[in-house]
Amino acid sequence: MRLRKCAMKREETVDAGGAHCDGGFVFWVLGLLFAALGVAGDAVNISLILESTSWLLLSIVFCFSGIASWMAWMLAVHLDAIKGKSKKEE
Repeated sequence: MRLRKCAMKREETVDAGGAHCDGGFVFWVLGLLFAALGVAGDAVNISLILESTSWLLLSIVFCFSGIASWMAWMLAVHLDAIKGKSKKEE
């Protein structure tokens, strides 16, 4: 049983694919930046606004968010390929 119906139609998902790809890249870069801040703060033994463990946890969250955005982009590309294949067969 489906709990929630998807609000986006196929065309809307395909159109939003580029934004998801860009968002995934930004999240991924921020995740790497937060990881570097956590490692640098731990190496120098100073607290950069947050403790190094908090920076690393924040890094993990942002990297996973980036992966989720890239998965949405892959879905958009896949749906676009299915649409192109169905047009080709007709």
